[in-house]
Amino acid sequence: MDRLTNTAYWTNLSSYFGRGGKMLFYHGVSDPWFSAFDTVNYYERMAADSGGMELVREKSSRAFLVPGMGHCSSGATLDRFDLLSAVVDWVEDGKAPDLVVATGPAFPGRSRPLCAYPQRAQYKGQGDPESAASFECK
Repeated sequence: MDRLTNTAYWTNLSSYFGRGGKMLFYHGVSDPWFSAFDTVNYYERMAADSGGMELVREKSSRAFLVPGMGHCSSGATLDRFDLLSAVVDWVEDGKAPDLVVATGPAFPGRSRPLCAYPQRAQYKGQGDPESAASFECK
């Protein structure tokens, strides 16, 4: 009965994705209640059961991990970012979000890219280290 009610088992989303559905995930890496590893585990299982990671990332779903963020927001982090516009742009314009820019009151004047999993932000080696433009997703 657990498999009928526990959504952690619902990993084959190919019907949803096959109809053009898009889904974005995000999780704070410092979430004290639920581990970001649980979300990564679900995302990887979902991708495997829904056509493979490459297909799912290209057509249907992206996941973003937020360093330092607690449960949904807060912490010593950059926890202000706009995933709604990212998914709207994907649905309406076909532009999948490779990154979203994050800011936050914990670090005024700083911005960083949140890269679509499994990529991570890396400093380019030049430019303002406080600016997201000085980072790339790798």
